[in-house]
Amino acid sequence: MIVEMYKDLVRDERGNYYIAVQMEGNELTLVNAFVEASFTPELIYNEEFRNKHKEMEGGFVGKIAMDLLRHDVVMGLKQIDRKMLELSEVEQNYTVNYIDTIEFYRHPAWVRKV
Repeated sequence: MIVEMYKDLVRDERGNYYIAVQMEGNELTLVNAFVEASFTPELIYNEEFRNKHKEMEGGFVGKIAMDLLRHDVVMGLKQIDRKMLELSEVEQNYTVNYIDTIEFYRHPAWVRKV
């Protein structure tokens, strides 16, 4: 079984989705896919973001990340550009570690502008 980093989704028995962010040998590190989607450079709150998402005023910022995740889930279910894997099957092939969602997680493409 091959798991593509930052691409394939892993679903657990409760319907939570994870994405692989690191692989070293037989160890695979997963993070909650919604958390991953929430920390994309597209969602940095700045003037560009405010102008692009004016229609969301008074709405939930989390909707954007959920829409990104929903897109990935649909693509994974259709096996277009990514796979949807079951956690139980992944655990048969890898030792799985998790990044807790209470830890500070930052997408590696994100760079803070000082």
